[in-house]
Amino acid sequence: MARLPQDKNRIERATREAQSIIAGERQAREAKTARLRAQRLSSDASASTGPAKPKTAVRKAPRKTIDAD
Repeated sequence: MARLPQDKNRIERATREAQSIIAGERQAREAKTARLRAQRLSSDASASTGPAKPKTAVRKAPRKTIDAD
């Protein structure tokens, strides 16, 4: 069984392109994570400075019973 010749330059080029795309996506993901972390921390800081709101209890509706006569 004969093997087909492989274009090593094409494979290396494709590998480099894939790695650069992956690196770009990783950088974008890390930037988004940092931005969201900073936003959450600033939100927590502003929330802790204001007065705390007491949580109100949620009242469940009474169950209705059906009499089968």
